Amino acid sequence: MSRNMWILAVLISVLVIASIYREQSGMKMPDHLNCKESMFEQMFTDKCTPRTGLKKLQQNK
Repeated sequence: MSRNMWILAVLISVLVIASIYREQSGMKMPDHLNCKESMFEQMFTDKCTPRTGLKKLQQNK
């Protein structure tokens, strides 16, 4: 593998490990992920349509 491929593999591995850790440790989901709108749209419209079917959202309510 070339050097760039190793760097990409390490970055993807770190992202996967961080995602698994966040899920297993029970960290609270960021507020901007609880809305259907993108964070960009939320900043300008102050609109948030709650998502349904998210496991973390249902556990927090």
